[in-house]
Amino acid sequence: MANERRLKRLETAILETLAPLVAHGLSDPRLGMVTVTRVHLASDLSIAHVNWSTLGGASEESKAQHALEHARGKLQGAVAKALQTRVTPRLVFHFDESLAQAQRVTETLEKLARERAAKEARPAADAPPPKDAPAPDDDA
Repeated sequence: MANERRLKRLETAILETLAPLVAHGLSDPRLGMVTVTRVHLASDLSIAHVNWSTLGGASEESKAQHALEHARGKLQGAVAKALQTRVTPRLVFHFDESLAQAQRVTETLEKLARERAAKEARPAADAPPPKDAPAPDDDA
């Protein structure tokens, strides 16, 4: 079992190896705009969970997942060369939804801000009268 500091160092080394390779080093057109966001290494160094994200919808996600699975051997070799450990962790790819969730939250907040601004910009005639205001005279 590796200690926490060594795990973090190896996770960083894997991330720094994979990120540029996935972004620019693979010629698979299915990848599109894929970004490696995080690596979590098992304590026994047997598995590296690689989180990634992409722009686009579910179809882009599916294409990118297949491309990453197809390139696993090349990526595994690059990690083995970079780490130079006795055992190279097996790469397991996971789609990272946190960026998509953050984008949805941002869009929702922007929509609420626009609605609030529109509500505050309405003329005073559209606003209901205050509760303590006298009733309007019908005689006038």
